[in-house]
Amino acid sequence: MLKLRVMGTKNEIRWFIRLLQRDSRVGLENTSTFFSNKGTDRYKRLYTQVNRVSDKKEQKTKPQNPVKDSYCGSGKTFC
Repeated sequence: MLKLRVMGTKNEIRWFIRLLQRDSRVGLENTSTFFSNKGTDRYKRLYTQVNRVSDKKEQKTKPQNPVKDSYCGSGKTFC
């Protein structure tokens, strides 16, 4: 689950939320109403939670062996 704070004009935020809602790979939960930002009337903010929607096809194609992660310098890589 990801918790997002989206900031912009109301039209930009509505466009982005509709874009997320149309994507079948993600599900939106607990989308808030618009909040005002201090110092400006033009920009607003909105909070939402994004979850990955599991797909039955994905579950069938997953490898049987667990994926091992290893450390390589600046972050983890998956081998």
